[in-house]
Amino acid sequence: MFRKNRQEYSHKIDMYFLCMVFSLFVLLFPSLAQANKAYGVDKKVESARHSEPLGQDVWRLKIQEAAIVRGDKVLLGEIAEPLGSISREKWQEFAKKELWDSPPELGKPYKISKANLKNALRSSLGMYADSCLLPNALVLQRGGEVVREEKLRQMAMQYLTPQMNKLGGRSDLTDFRLPAYIFVSSRSQNLVLEKTAVEPGRINLRFAIQEMDGKIIQRFTGTAFLNVWVDTPAAARPLAKGDTLNRQDITFKSVNLAYERAELWDGKGGPWQVTRPLGAMEVIGTADLKPLSTIKKGDKVTLVYQKNGIHLSVLVEAMEDGALGDTVLVRNIDSKKQIYGKVQDNDTLLAK
Repeated sequence: MFRKNRQEYSHKIDMYFLCMVFSLFVLLFPSLAQANKAYGVDKKVESARHSEPLGQDVWRLKIQEAAIVRGDKVLLGEIAEPLGSISREKWQEFAKKELWDSPPELGKPYKISKANLKNALRSSLGMYADSCLLPNALVLQRGGEVVREEKLRQMAMQYLTPQMNKLGGRSDLTDFRLPAYIFVSSRSQNLVLEKTAVEPGRINLRFAIQEMDGKIIQRFTGTAFLNVWVDTPAAARPLAKGDTLNRQDITFKSVNLAYERAELWDGKGGPWQVTRPLGAMEVIGTADLKPLSTIKKGDKVTLVYQKNGIHLSVLVEAMEDGALGDTVLVRNIDSKKQIYGKVQDNDTLLAK
């Protein structure tokens, strides 16, 4: 039914334009001689009229992509905004100009194509139609409210800013991708921004039209990009795998967390050794560090066996590095038997 109404509304505008043209043709078209005479006499006047909007007072009328109308007729002031140096008096006169009938249904958007819009404006405004900047289409709604992109951006900023402040660092929002407009049908409805996860990178936004009872009528999606800059530890010089990370080996580098996939080291804990080669000024992640080995591969250490009141100790050789609390493989020096032990200190392991 809505599609049918839209087609009828668009057809009505076309018929309105054709009737106007035909009426003008019948009433005003003079004889050939009179037309030539009129053209010859009034040529300069007509030329001046066509150039009036582009004279010393240069101005344009920007037709909106979406607009709300209130009465039975669409007014120019409801769908256009003045640009340039048009006088206040002239704009007030234009704004009251009736264009065509309003959409038949309250709270239902109706779309008018650019071609139909151009024809309708020319029939209503005459030469001034050439001063209008047209969108690809105009969507009209009778009653309700239209929320434009700038307002949607403000809603997003208001919601996201407190969440951004909790992340620390220096943050900003860029690259908003939002609907150009959202129609709200009546005063009983409210446009809200639903809760969403706020993390560095692309943030998903969901706007919802909500009834007074909380029921969601319609949803619209958008996104924004969150940059979060922090100063994080980085290697002050090239480091090899297994190197001990000393204080002089650490510097700080400003990075954007939106582009960091690995978990970054916070600079705490230790002592540490690196698990892979690191280049100078390369940021240090938690996966790049492990506790500094208390026992090195090849060390001769004591393996202690305690169970059911039995206490034994034997000299073993460490087959791998191990930090305090690590479980490492060791080998009995005499029997060559291998067994696992948990590192207790720098020369003692507890048999597993």
